[in-house]
Amino acid sequence: MGPSLKDKVAIVTDIGSESGQAIAARFVAEGAQVGGCRGAGVRAEPIPKTLPDGVLALEGDIGVVADAQRMVDTVVQRFGRLDILVNHGAGGRLVGTVLDAKEEDLREVMAGDVWSVIALSAAAIPAMRKVGGGSIVNIASIARLGLSQRPLRSASQAALGALTRSMAIDHAADNIRVNSLLLGPTLTPNTPPAQREQWEKTDPMHKVATPEDIAAGTLFLASDESRVLTGALIPLDAGRSLPNW
Repeated sequence: MGPSLKDKVAIVTDIGSESGQAIAARFVAEGAQVGGCRGAGVRAEPIPKTLPDGVLALEGDIGVVADAQRMVDTVVQRFGRLDILVNHGAGGRLVGTVLDAKEEDLREVMAGDVWSVIALSAAAIPAMRKVGGGSIVNIASIARLGLSQRPLRSASQAALGALTRSMAIDHAADNIRVNSLLLGPTLTPNTPPAQREQWEKTDPMHKVATPEDIAAGTLFLASDESRVLTGALIPLDAGRSLPNW
């Protein structure tokens, strides 16, 4: 018998992305009630007009403290509790070196990838305490190790990894687990065939994660199947981030 989210309530951010929708749909299929919202800032995907069945649309910007609190309050009022939060960052993706970076670029990336996680988690944690605990899953990137031509993304993801571990330590006594999935490339319907072929050639397993793979990994971390796992930063990248590859 696989993971189940029966009687659980979740918030999933970046619901406009393929991965966000796959996570929300999988959660609903496993028995959860789900509220879905967009990410932070101007680059975040808008909420689609149609969401997976059973997903409650939550309007607002998760990087705004008042909006984040209102979203949590809305979910608790509608479903009676909150058990799971999936934070999916939406910072900008500047390509270049530090010579190309601007202060406003850094502010945008850190707001989307780090501050939004802090703001929404701070709103969610008191609600999780009231029901005896919960699970926070931060969807992050293998860029935390440092990638060429991605200095700001690398910095924000390193910060998110440290934040994940810090939150895990601080809220372990509340029975709130905090873990992170570190993503490499993700296949979507819009991925050009040549790009897919290039990714597959450069991964040790010659595979590339799909939104459904991300949903499966998130489900494990959200469910009681991982009840003693916290502070983990788990690569979901077909081995791309392995040393010496």
